[in-house]
Amino acid sequence: MVAERQDDCDPETELACEIDDLIAEFGSERAVIRALLHDMTVLLADADRSVSRGYLRGLFSCGARPVESDDEV
Repeated sequence: MVAERQDDCDPETELACEIDDLIAEFGSERAVIRALLHDMTVLLADADRSVSRGYLRGLFSCGARPVESDDEV
């Protein structure tokens, strides 16, 4: 059973409703945590694949940005 949401509820109440919905969907708190950790792992792996390694080494923006001058600082 999904909890009814009110249009005028505060963020804490909305969060509590979302938690209740997740527990109802997955059956237990442990299953909810497992699903959330799995989702985080998938998102982090996806983000890791999409990051330019050149940027992390400072090579991506080499020459792509104008050099800062003293009067711009």
